[in-house]
Amino acid sequence: MNETLKILPNFKKFNDYISNVKLGTSPIMLSGLTDSAKVHFAYSTFFYTDKPICVITYNELQAKKLIKDLQYFSKEIAYFPRREILAYDYLAESKEISYERINCLNNIYTKKAKVVVTTIEAVSQEIIAKKALYKNVFEITQGENLNLEEVKRKLNDLGYERRDLVETIGEYSVRGGIIDIATSYKKGVRIELWGDEIDSIREFDIETQRSTEKIKSITIFPATEFVLEDTIENIIKRIDEKTKEDIEAIKQGEYLSKIDKYFNSFYQNRETIIDYLKDNYLIFLDEIGKIKARSENIIKDNNSVIKSLIEKKREIPEALINLRDYIKFLEEIKQVQTIYLEKQDIGFVDKQSMHAKRNGYSFSYREVNFFRSSMDLCLEEIQQAKSKGKTVVILTGNKNNEKQMKDIINQKIGLDLEGVIIEQGELSSGFECYDFNLLVISAKELFVSPKKKRKTSLEFKQGETVIFSDLKVRRLCGSQNKWNRFIYWCKYYKSRWNNKRLYKNKI
Repeated sequence: MNETLKILPNFKKFNDYISNVKLGTSPIMLSGLTDSAKVHFAYSTFFYTDKPICVITYNELQAKKLIKDLQYFSKEIAYFPRREILAYDYLAESKEISYERINCLNNIYTKKAKVVVTTIEAVSQEIIAKKALYKNVFEITQGENLNLEEVKRKLNDLGYERRDLVETIGEYSVRGGIIDIATSYKKGVRIELWGDEIDSIREFDIETQRSTEKIKSITIFPATEFVLEDTIENIIKRIDEKTKEDIEAIKQGEYLSKIDKYFNSFYQNRETIIDYLKDNYLIFLDEIGKIKARSENIIKDNNSVIKSLIEKKREIPEALINLRDYIKFLEEIKQVQTIYLEKQDIGFVDKQSMHAKRNGYSFSYREVNFFRSSMDLCLEEIQQAKSKGKTVVILTGNKNNEKQMKDIINQKIGLDLEGVIIEQGELSSGFECYDFNLLVISAKELFVSPKKKRKTSLEFKQGETVIFSDLKVRRLCGSQNKWNRFIYWCKYYKSRWNNKRLYKNKI
């Protein structure tokens, strides 16, 4: 067990807090926390209540910082990013964000995602209702009979694309009696048929196409969040007949680029990520004041985009109009057990946060950071904490640093390592909690040494000059064809110049 979690039940304040969480008390406010302490408390709550958690923060930078810190406690952290809503049609979309979102939703649905991180912007966006998204999920079991045409139809309904050979997530192929389905970037499922019977189900490596582990059954989940809720015919009936070009594109199956524009026609039943979480999860709100400010700015920016589109007499995507504001967000989280994470005691933000304050717990944390030249200060801090009977946890980042730290403590100060835990973990910053007699030091920076400059010979420098000058010209020229044309005209003008000079000399 992680030592920073192990000591917590020894303290009454923490036990009182966990008891209230288990009783379903909501909302609760925790104040006096540093950024790393927020992560420590959020994960501790999950660990001691066995309830999955979702942390909602105010922007993507903070979300990524929280994820990095949470990975000290667990590597299985699910992230639900915001989706970019476009005000124009596009030929192709970035699949990375799309697959990250659907993977998170699938893990929430199957209760595999124990810790989820998202932003207020992602929470504000409407998505397909959970019931509609998972209505076509099906299971394949070894030994059962399989209707191949039915399976192909279901895979298409779940957003999988048919290919001759599976190369990435969201694709499937049918080759004789073999069906390959890519369920992730690296792995897929290979189903082998003997007539109509499922002879075997194996996982396979997408890169090598080789079968690996044999399994008895597999459940096939959606490959995208943009599965069709209704038939194309019914969707078209709900779209304005003036947009004939869009209707033709949707009829031909090219509807992905039209979903933002006609979101309400595609999805009559709409929810947010909160609706997916509300039955099982604890919601943590990271700095409610910043969340509120960001939510209000999102709506202002959105209204500016809508105003600009109206001025240009362009159609406004329905997905933009559907963005939910802070008031609707508050109404949604009332349905879920909510815990506020705050650095300081806050003033009036809204009635719900004031109610959380009445159920609040105040803690005394301070941030602890040491830099490259601070090893002596770090050792002094360790000695003082040890003399006061505090638990000291030193995070070194890697195995080599861990060994060096142990040697330094033994040699320089001869300190008994009892009560001092040295681990390979990493946090963005250390912290000290006076309530729990705990000092956590993130010591990775202490071991970072500047990179040595490589000595280069005179011949290398001369060659480097030629290469980089050549690269600069190539960069200006752009493509290889432009480069070839450039060389041609250089030779042409050089030839003309030489001919002109020779002609003058003759005269």
